[in-house]
Order: sequence, then C-alpha cells, then structure tokens
Amino acid sequence: MSREILFRGKRTDNGEWVEGCMIKYPSGKVEVFKKCEEPPDVLLRCEVDPDTLCQYTGLTDKNGKKIWENDIVKYQFDNDDCPFPNKHTEKIIGRIFFSDFRASFSVTAGRKGSSSINNDLFRYVRNGNRVEVIGNIFDNPELLEVEHE
Repeated sequence: MSREILFRGKRTDNGEWVEGCMIKYPSGKVEVFKKCEEPPDVLLRCEVDPDTLCQYTGLTDKNGKKIWENDIVKYQFDNDDCPFPNKHTEKIIGRIFFSDFRASFSVTAGRKGSSSINNDLFRYVRNGNRVEVIGNIFDNPELLEVEHE
C-alpha cells in the first residue's frame, strides 16, 4: 500500500504556502521540508506558522486538486443525474476537518460550520463530481459566509 502523507503551512518569512514533510519541535516551532526541483534530492527547510498547518487528506476534488484539512469545498449529497425522485443536488459550502469520532476526514455542513458526524469526505469524493475545492479558511474565510448556491 502506498499513500502520500503530506502537510502544508504558511511560511513565516513570506506567507507563501509550502507543502512537504513536517517536523514539530518540543518548543512548538514547526518546519516543513519541501523537495527542491533543482538540484534534485535536496530538501528546502521552511518554518511555518503552526496555526496554518494542514494535513493532506489523500483525496482530490473533481478537478484533480489535492484536498487539505481546513480547505473550503463546494459539495452536494447526490449527483446531478441521481435517478431517485427525492434527490438532494443542492450545492453546499463546507470546511474539511479531521473527525476524531469517525477517525477520518469529514466536511462540515453549511455556513455555521456544524461538524456533522455523517459527512465523511470520502463518501462524496468516491462518487465523483460532488466535491470542489474553492479556497481555505486562512485565505478565504468569507467563503464560509455563503451557505447554498
């Protein structure tokens, strides 16, 4: 089995996002080690703001974009072509978080950010075209103010 375990955070020196392997020191300092493109096999060590640290969910949205913890996504319960008469295809805005109860990444329901235990992220991603990353809580907090489209 192979899976990517990545973290990202905002650099303390320039505020840019960096993704890679994470180390948290006893002092509370957090660094992300990013693989450099040139020269190959060299790691760039970047200190990041610990409050912006996010883990990669291992999943991608309908456009192939990585889904990270604290991302803001637009999602729907049922696909547009769902054959059932009571289909729920309204698009909802939510935030990605790790649910300790489910031991998996989940998505909040609605602008109030309620953490419903039934909103397992994988459930929506696996059926395709139901999840799209539209921002994150650090760069686009205003996106959570919109509940439905």
